[in-house]
Amino acid sequence: MHARHARFLSAHRAMFLLRWAALLLLLAPVLGMAQGVSQRLSASDRAEISNFQLNQDVLARLQAVTADGKAMHVKKSQLDMSKVHSLDDMADQLVSVDPRIKPLLSKHGFTPHQFVVANLALVGTAMAVRMERDPKMAKYIDTSKLNQHNVQFYKSHEAQILRMMQQSQGDQ
Repeated sequence: MHARHARFLSAHRAMFLLRWAALLLLLAPVLGMAQGVSQRLSASDRAEISNFQLNQDVLARLQAVTADGKAMHVKKSQLDMSKVHSLDDMADQLVSVDPRIKPLLSKHGFTPHQFVVANLALVGTAMAVRMERDPKMAKYIDTSKLNQHNVQFYKSHEAQILRMMQQSQGDQ
């Protein structure tokens, strides 16, 4: 019974993480990064995400954008995948949904492009760490391709990141 409960909690946490990713980016299909967006991005865009270095400043600014976006009732946008061929396409779609988004990002020191990159780096790292911990999913993660700085950052700030996810979840 305990093992079934643990699997349920693990699956529940994974779903929570996936829903949070969408809210955080204000883009509903963020997980498309793992399910097709990455194939649409150029090698340089994928490298930019992989090489992005998470740090406390970036995390604090992401938290501030998330909190302000929630307070402003900014709606999540839907990516038109047929129009996503680059990070800039994603960023353009993000800001086109609501005229308040670009000033909100700017207020916290992000361009739309930087915001998308930072979020994809954080979400991708969070998903990879969660999958790595699940014996059934770990086989799908090539740890040699993970940004180890970001993995360590996520692990050392996981409680803070999970709190941010839970706070963002409140609207749903």
